[in-house]
Amino acid sequence: MIKIIIFYFFITLTFCQNSPIQIGEKLLFNASFTGINAANASLEVIQKTIIEKQNVYHIKFLAKSTGIINYVFPINDEINLWLNVETLLPVKIHENIKEGKFKKSQTIIFNHKKGYAIINNDSIKIDTTTQSPYSLFYFFRKQNIMDFKNKNITLIQNSKTINLELDIEENENITVPAGQYTCSRISPKRKDKKQFKNKAEMDILLSNDIYKYPIKIWLNLKFGSLILELKKIIN
Repeated sequence: MIKIIIFYFFITLTFCQNSPIQIGEKLLFNASFTGINAANASLEVIQKTIIEKQNVYHIKFLAKSTGIINYVFPINDEINLWLNVETLLPVKIHENIKEGKFKKSQTIIFNHKKGYAIINNDSIKIDTTTQSPYSLFYFFRKQNIMDFKNKNITLIQNSKTINLELDIEENENITVPAGQYTCSRISPKRKDKKQFKNKAEMDILLSNDIYKYPIKIWLNLKFGSLILELKKIIN
């Protein structure tokens, strides 16, 4: 009996260690814009549930402006994501964006098998791996990142699909408030060489361990750089 108990304990422990995402995981970030502290942000794995007949993780992203930025350009964003437990592809995303005078509320339902997505009751064609920019923070956590070097992915942005090429660099040492990490850098670039809206470019740095935490996120915009740096990990 003792051997059986030890065996099942070992299996459970191994599964937990190899799973990159855990219920209750909360990642806290400092956000700065052109060197000025701008907001606090968080990514939290809320629960496992069922959406569109699929087992999913419910994940919530929050960003709230602080200090003088809260008066000059208030930010109050909430994005809820439901990601397939096995693939970490998005099944449903609800965005509620409030940034300055700009406001947007949008719901996207993904049907990868049938090749379409519904955006606020309108449908568009997608492929079997189409993502949202927000789901990228989790999708690569269950992948061998180098398998995607110079590969293509598709994102939905502003109710359209965009084809991207991925530039990937390994073993970059990064220091953030949460500590020092060796990371892989993922840089999505438009395949058609056009610029993103507001000339935006994005880099994601993920830790080189089994968890692949998003350690640092750069969003280079027309008027400056928005940088999210990991502050704390809560499990």
